[in-house]
Order: sequence, then structure tokens, then C-alpha cells
Amino acid sequence: MFTVLASFVLGVVSSTIVWFYIKPLSDVASCIQQVDTDLRYYRDVITSPGPNSHAASELDEASEALRMDGAELRAATNRVPFYSDVRHLAGLPSRGAIDESYRKLIGLSNGVYEEDANRTNTDWLDDVESELEL
Repeated sequence: MFTVLASFVLGVVSSTIVWFYIKPLSDVASCIQQVDTDLRYYRDVITSPGPNSHAASELDEASEALRMDGAELRAATNRVPFYSDVRHLAGLPSRGAIDESYRKLIGLSNGVYEEDANRTNTDWLDDVESELEL
């Protein structure tokens, strides 16, 4: 009887750990990988922005991808209970780094439309890569 009860408790505890920590931490890591992919893919649009350099559809696509990356990264981080304490288990950036990256990704999504934002965009792109350790 003790073995059955112990197995049940162990199963509940392990499922809880997986459901509340392992899966959400994995989701944050996946979001960071997506940010890395999109920053590399849209690097030209980010660093030489504006309608004179790129088609409107390309600017819209880059803007939407960067905005979605920021939103998903922030949401994934918010789903992890005690993120600041458990982030070390998965080698993830700090909450401050995530928040700063979120703000700059949103800024980059707006900056792809501005001709004179190339220097700011380049600095912010470098900052996001640094904050997320890409």
C-alpha cells in the first residue's frame, strides 16, 4: 500500500514540476531562439529601414514578426512561476534583460518604417542580442 501511495505522490509532484516549470522554461528558450532567427532574417530591414529601402510588404512583415517576438517572449516569461529564481536552471536571461529586450523589440518593430532610425535600430538590435545572450 505504501508503494502505491508513494508512486502516486511522486507522479503528482513530477507532473507538477514538468507542467509549471520545465515546459514554461522550455517555451521561453524557444521564444529566444525565434527572436534570434527573426533578428538574423530581418537584419537588413532593421539596419537600413524605411520605404525607400524596402517594399511596404517587407516592412510590414518585419514589423509584425518583431512585435510578435516581443509579445511572445514577455508572455512566455510571465508564465513561469518565480522566474527570477528558476531561470538559472535553464540558463535563461534575467527578468530585466527580458523586459529590456521586449521594449527594444517593440521599438524595432516601429523603427523599420523610419528612414533615419538606422543607427538607433542597429544599437537596439545589438542590445537585444546582448541582453538575450544570442
